[in-house]
Amino acid sequence: MECYILAGGQSKRFGQDKLLYEIGNKKVIERVVEVAKSVCTEVYLVTKKPEKFSFLNIPALKDFLEVSASIVGLYTALKNLKAQQGLILSGDIPLIEGQTLSFLIENYKPPITLIKTNQKLHTLVGIYSKKVVDKLEKFIHNGDFRIHKFVKNVGFSELKLPKSLEHTVLNMNTKEDLLKILEFMKKQKTFKPYCN
Repeated sequence: MECYILAGGQSKRFGQDKLLYEIGNKKVIERVVEVAKSVCTEVYLVTKKPEKFSFLNIPALKDFLEVSASIVGLYTALKNLKAQQGLILSGDIPLIEGQTLSFLIENYKPPITLIKTNQKLHTLVGIYSKKVVDKLEKFIHNGDFRIHKFVKNVGFSELKLPKSLEHTVLNMNTKEDLLKILEFMKKQKTFKPYCN
């Protein structure tokens, strides 16, 4: 399955570029790319600044629109999708695991399947059918950039993540989120977190 990692956020709440932030001697975006590569046949980055991520050595697609909204990254991904469906991931989920992605792929129901944890719907940890791209284009053309509203309009399936995997989709939007992530990593014996 093709995977498209969205890396177009401005990191305003985090205070610096969160995707380039290092945890355990690896940038956040590197962690996501590595896990995606372990599960998917092709991995692409969707961003407004492809040159910023050249060190990843994966194809980078420039957003079709200059508007800063995750739905624009989704649209760019679906327009480039070669297969009938593709995995969409946010670039700011450093604890993501292959087990989570495999669980999602195995339980996909068209047109959209999204991970759900504790009442939170993760619109950027999901599988989207290419068939929704025309509706998405019209939605954006009408000036609406709310991804939650779009998926509700089109229809989607929720996939409840097992409790043991809920940590894997924790977004790193703020420094408070970073502390939660570091706390979780400290409990794991596999590696010791180091951050910049």
